[in-house]
Order: sequence, then structure tokens, then C-alpha cells
Amino acid sequence: MDDPLLAVIVEEIQAHPEKRISFRRYMEQALYHPRWGYYRREGLKIGKRGDFYTSPHLGDVFGETLGRVISGMVSSFSPGCPWTLVEAGGGDGRLAGNILSSLEEGKRLPQSLWLVETSPFHRELQSERLRDAPVPVHWAEAVTEIPPDSPCILFSNELLDAFPVHRVTRKEGELLEIHVAWDEDRERLVECSRPLSHPSLAAYFHRLDWDLPEGWTAEVPLDALAWLEEIGEWLKNGYLITIDYGGTTEELSLPQRKDGTLRCFRNHQLHVDCYSHPGDSDLTSHVHFSALMDLGEVMGLQNLVYTTQTRFLQAAGILDRLAVAPADPFSPEARRNRAIRQLALAGGMGDSFRVLIQSKGVEVPVTGLKEELS
Repeated sequence: MDDPLLAVIVEEIQAHPEKRISFRRYMEQALYHPRWGYYRREGLKIGKRGDFYTSPHLGDVFGETLGRVISGMVSSFSPGCPWTLVEAGGGDGRLAGNILSSLEEGKRLPQSLWLVETSPFHRELQSERLRDAPVPVHWAEAVTEIPPDSPCILFSNELLDAFPVHRVTRKEGELLEIHVAWDEDRERLVECSRPLSHPSLAAYFHRLDWDLPEGWTAEVPLDALAWLEEIGEWLKNGYLITIDYGGTTEELSLPQRKDGTLRCFRNHQLHVDCYSHPGDSDLTSHVHFSALMDLGEVMGLQNLVYTTQTRFLQAAGILDRLAVAPADPFSPEARRNRAIRQLALAGGMGDSFRVLIQSKGVEVPVTGLKEELS
């Protein structure tokens, strides 16, 4: 077998008494295998030479605008109180750098920046991009390694969509879990359905009052919820900003979502087959924001803002940054204007993304927005 990661996965399948593994385990191996997982391999994943774009890669204006909102959040802390900025899953460090520039301009810099990053390759990219940062930069494997002594603002952009998920389907009235097996005759990975591997999978649908229809499939983000639970226990005073594509239970229950939201990207192309060449493509699923808000309340977090990225950026004043541009479509002003329109106008990428702001230990609403969002 020429594909080393596929060989590892097949070996694990064949070692199982029932010759299969859960889809969650397959996704974990495909994305995070220590040597051949997609996010563990060296090489650019984001931008023109990668497999997908993120909002920060359209220009500096996304981070600058988010920085203005974060600056407003700092005003809720005691005057002169040191605070900490944390990014989880920071990619190449571009977004953190742009936010710091905005905070420096507004004289609201944190005492330090922490990057929660497990990939050595991405740590190296972040270190290079942030080498001239105006504050000390530290790295951690998990948020629990960061001292929780001072107020904190933690943000992530397109992080949770890449957490491994369980996939559940309903057949003949019963909830079943999708597993992955190896077809010897066709020499390829195939799906099979088995009883749920853990009671928490059924409890997930029950708690959210989500009656999955017959024949439908949905993703269950237990890993993302465990991450939020860890954040909720760690955060004593501050804010949590989550930006990602996804929706509420109502949005994820629309007919076009009957097969779930799992997607596979390679070279900016959407692929149907997520089982060929594991480790060479990005696997994602839509973030279930209803579940994040529900668990947040359990963990003592207050849900302050939930809205589309389009509406959030407009409320944060991004359209004020549109400038009169020269006739040259490649001028810096023209490029910046195009980025703003793509991020924050109806029909652009901002319509697919959601922004969730949660807080703990702070009672004031989010400032720095032109309109109140909830």
C-alpha cells in the first residue's frame, strides 16, 4: 500500500474485533496523525498556495476590525489592569498580528499574547510572523497551561470546524453511528452503521430537542464541546470569541442538510469522497452553535452576541474603512475595498460565518459596536 496513512488506518481497522473504527477516529487520524495527518504535515494549508482561504487572508482589515471590538472589551476590565490575549489555533499568526497592531494603535495592548498551538510547523510560522510583536508571545499545548490570574480575551477563527466529529444517522427509527471499514475486494474505505458507541451521542440530540428525521445524518461535536468545557472551567474573568461557519439547530435542520455538513477541501476544490487519500485534504463540518451556547450556560458563560459575520463586521464599523480608490484595480485601496465587500456585504463569505461572543465574570455588554447585537 503506497499511502502510509491509509496503511495505518487499515491496520487499525483490521485489528478491531469488528473490523471497523468510528468515523470520529478516522477523522482524527486523517487530520491529526502525528506524522501524516493533514494538520501535522509541513506545508501551507491556507491562502493561494493552500487548500482554503480564511477571512484574515483577504487582508489586514478583518483583524484590525476585530481588534477594535476587543479594545472595547478591555474597557470592562479594571482601569490599568493587566490582561492577556489568547488565540487558539492561530494558523500562520496573521490574525493575531493584525489584532495586536490595532490594539497598539488604540493603546490597549495586553500584557502578553498566548498562542494555543500543537503543530510544530504552525508554531514556526507564528514565531516568524510575530517576531516583532509589541508584547511578549508565548505558546501552549492547551489553554490550561496559561495562568488564569489576569482577565483574558480568547478568540478563535475557523478552529472548531476542524475538530473530529461523530456522525449519526437514523435508520428504521433507530439512531446509529457511522463507522469506517475496509473493503478488501474494492480496496477502499467504506461506511457502515453500528449502534451508538457512547450514551452521550443520544443525549446530545435529546438535550437540544433535535429529533433527527428518518434517513438523515448529522455530526455530533463531542470534541468541540469538551474543548468549550475546558475553556469554561479555566476562564475566570473575560471573553470568548468564536468565529466559524455553522449555525443553530434550526439552521442545521434545513432540508439541504439532511446528509450532514461534512466537507472535504483540496486545492480550493470541494470533494465528495473524504475517504480517498486521507491526510491530503482538509475535513470540516459546520459548527453547531446551539450546542456551544447551551453548554456555555451550563459552564457559567453568558451568551452576549450571536450573529452572522456580515452583521458583526458591519456593526463593528468595517464599512467605514472603505476608501476612495484610484482607477487601478490592483492598488492597495482597491484591494482593501474588495476585501471589505467580500467580508461584510450580503452575498459574501461573511453570510456563511457566525460570531459567538461569550463572557464570564464581566457584566457590561460588548462595546465597540455601532449597534447592539444579540
